[in-house]
Amino acid sequence: MKKFYLVSLGCPKNLVDAEQMIGLLAEKGYILTRSAQQADILLLNTCAFLQEAVAESCSWLQKMKRWKKQRRQKLIVTGCLVQRWGKNLFRDEQIDGLMGTGDPGKIRDVVTGVLAGRRVFRFSRETFQQQGSYPRLVTTGTYAYLKIAEGCSNFCRYCLIPSLRGVLRSRPVDEILAEADALFHQGVKELIIIAQDTTAYGQDLKPASSLAQLLEKLGRISFPWIRILYAHPGHLTEKLLQVMAENRSFCRYLDLPLQHAHPEILKKMNRPVLDYRQLIRKVREMIPGIHLRSSFIVGFPGEKERHFQYLVDFLKDVKLEKVGVFAYSREKKTPAYDDLGHLPSEVIQKRRNYLLQVQRKISREKLKKMVGKTVRVLVERKNGKNWLGRTEFDAPEIDGQVIIQAERLTPGSFLAVRITGSTDYDLQAKAE
Repeated sequence: MKKFYLVSLGCPKNLVDAEQMIGLLAEKGYILTRSAQQADILLLNTCAFLQEAVAESCSWLQKMKRWKKQRRQKLIVTGCLVQRWGKNLFRDEQIDGLMGTGDPGKIRDVVTGVLAGRRVFRFSRETFQQQGSYPRLVTTGTYAYLKIAEGCSNFCRYCLIPSLRGVLRSRPVDEILAEADALFHQGVKELIIIAQDTTAYGQDLKPASSLAQLLEKLGRISFPWIRILYAHPGHLTEKLLQVMAENRSFCRYLDLPLQHAHPEILKKMNRPVLDYRQLIRKVREMIPGIHLRSSFIVGFPGEKERHFQYLVDFLKDVKLEKVGVFAYSREKKTPAYDDLGHLPSEVIQKRRNYLLQVQRKISREKLKKMVGKTVRVLVERKNGKNWLGRTEFDAPEIDGQVIIQAERLTPGSFLAVRITGSTDYDLQAKAE
């Protein structure tokens, strides 16, 4: 039986596509292997959102081409890099198959064709809306991502997502609930809701729905934790916050990418020009104890020193618990590409580093206040003599961890621990 080796790059949305491809191929009898050397087929699921992501995808592609040359394997490239570069990738004769961000179900035809000796190209400018639920192998252990929509219709001026993933297409409620129920019965402890913009969910459905309505139904499934990522500030409603506040299954955590704070830059970005201080106060009032994560872009064309200082002052004032800072990346085919006022890369990087230093101090101070408290953690894995876990205030991969002193724990279990110490981003604890 043929074996395949898969590497998935980029965001959790991309990972869900990869997990579906694994499930679809396994259903056809192909075997997933952890060893690239043992594989008959090398699969690379790419990201191409930013130039940095393109570089990582190209680096992995070169690595897999070397493996293929040594072992006479087949090489298939899927995902956003294919959607961005199209047939230009097929000029590389070492690539046997290409598949864009179309229906993951097409992977079966691509693999069948490639193994039959053909070069296969499955690509369309029309990206897909998943029809029904695919078999899926969850690769993340204690938690699983649930993708509720594909694409984005916000058209931020720096963003390639609409051209890579298309406009918003929400999945039907019954399909989402069926997948969530299946994940629950597989033993998933934490359900993480994702889309390009989760708060836009349902706007395109007939009849229209909303994330709040969907969460009310998801909250009836007995997941210990449900986490929401990628919430657009312009689509955040009181009803949504009320649903989160009333059901303790929802983590006291919200990922709310603001991207900037100054009204002039927000307008240039085609982001909502809102009073973000007031919005943050409202969220914290409606859900006491919530931890907020956001992301910001520095160096957008036209960002002057006064705009940047406004952002610094905003961050010092609102004291968000978690912050990611991105250097503006000039991407072809985005509206901002031709804007005036592009900044030198050294200026952008200097601003990014400074904003990260500001946030590091805020994070350090907030975590110090947790020392001595008892919190509930989800145990994930052993790390040397200690164990690693997370609180409800920490999303996997992007936020901090709890380093637990304990002899023997069970991965996937919940545990009360006493916080004994902290660093800039992580906590130390002992089991109660």
